Amino acid sequence: MNREAPSITYHRVTLGELTRTGDALADIPEHLEDGTFATRRLPVPAGLPGEEVTIAIESIAATPPKRHRRRWKPRPPRVWITEIHRPSPLRVQAPCPVFGECGGCQLQHLDYPAQLAWKRALVGQLLQEIGHFDDLPLLDTVACDDPWHYRNHMRFSVNRSGQPGLTARGTHRVLPLASCPIAHEYINRALRVLSTVPNARPQILIRCGAATGQLLVQPQPEPAIAHQLRDTELELRAETMEEQLVGATFRIRPSSFFQTNTAQAEKMMQMVIHGLLSDRTADAQQLTFVDAYCGVGTFSLLLARHVGKVIAIEESASAIKDAQWNLREANNVEVLKGKVEAVLPTLTTRIDGLVIDPPRAGCQQVVLDTLRQHPVPRLVYVSCDPSTLARDLDILCHTGEPFDSQPANGQRPESVCSTPTDSVLPAARLTARKTCGQPDCKEPIHPTYRLRSVQPLDMFPQTAHIECVAVLEQNNL
Repeated sequence: MNREAPSITYHRVTLGELTRTGDALADIPEHLEDGTFATRRLPVPAGLPGEEVTIAIESIAATPPKRHRRRWKPRPPRVWITEIHRPSPLRVQAPCPVFGECGGCQLQHLDYPAQLAWKRALVGQLLQEIGHFDDLPLLDTVACDDPWHYRNHMRFSVNRSGQPGLTARGTHRVLPLASCPIAHEYINRALRVLSTVPNARPQILIRCGAATGQLLVQPQPEPAIAHQLRDTELELRAETMEEQLVGATFRIRPSSFFQTNTAQAEKMMQMVIHGLLSDRTADAQQLTFVDAYCGVGTFSLLLARHVGKVIAIEESASAIKDAQWNLREANNVEVLKGKVEAVLPTLTTRIDGLVIDPPRAGCQQVVLDTLRQHPVPRLVYVSCDPSTLARDLDILCHTGEPFDSQPANGQRPESVCSTPTDSVLPAARLTARKTCGQPDCKEPIHPTYRLRSVQPLDMFPQTAHIECVAVLEQNNL
């Protein structure tokens, strides 16, 4: 590909609202070849709404290569702030020297209470726009007691010189680091050692037990480096490590999923228990709960203390091994290996409650269909992406059109009412949502679930990522 030298232009602008990824928006007027003007909207890292700033825009003109021309896409321009003329009253000094350039954090420059308010507002906006909720039971964001040094799991890239670090925004360029302000202090102790020696490419994984002081480094360091790491007063482990949550000990492998913020994970555990067992403690030992996407068994072990039986579902072989060890003394937990979308529809046991913690993409349609066709009295949905949460809650709590608004086989599903089954135009879907989904239908539809609460939880301070815990109950109307 033939690259031309980058072109940099400077613009003085007043920044607009924050995007979902935490960037402020800037409108740039452009003069077109036909003599007219158009407005170009660009995201500006490390900016805040209402600030008057000068930004630099670096554009690289590139000629598509002869090969792979169809798949080629021009790289978006790089934008950064060169001068702040009128700062926002919510701006604070970011402690990280590479903030704005590094892709790890987006909100270090925003006052922490304002971060919490912004995250709550964003969740509410998505639940209204995507989930179509009018009367929204949205709670205030639960803060992290210490919004710094909370991550117990970091994956650092290694550059050609063997230096570990994080990648710059929109690139593969590694920014060498000896510490990170959101990494747990145990990880920073290890990083300070590893930053002084050449490391193997392409990455280093470091996990730590915030409550146990154990450290796991992959790939395993050589003996001399391992000796230096042990001198940091941490217990270096080889294959597995342990962490403690709400009085229970969990074994974790390098590839197994475990919450990255131990302190907030403990709060999440209590939210899940309360959501499933509120007003139901009297007959708890008669209840059967399902833990879908159970990981290493954190929810399962905690639930097993309160109810008669727990069914845990997980597909990862690594996580299954950890879950089996973690649940070895919980005789009332059954672990089923497989995809949730394959296992959940086959369950024949009466289910009294379900906690579901899917990946960022949300639930597969077959999972949502199963939950609608075979409702459970209480459902707790743990989500790391409020947009897919809103989509799935819309399906569970309203008429619930599939992701593409059409079934996979192209055939319209059988209607629940007697109105002729003409196709629904896109514009009519919102007005028809509380009936059967057809524009002229007046027969009400009874939603499968009612949304009791949505609790944003700041699992990832200084970033634009948002965790939510939603509690639903079966609608028996």
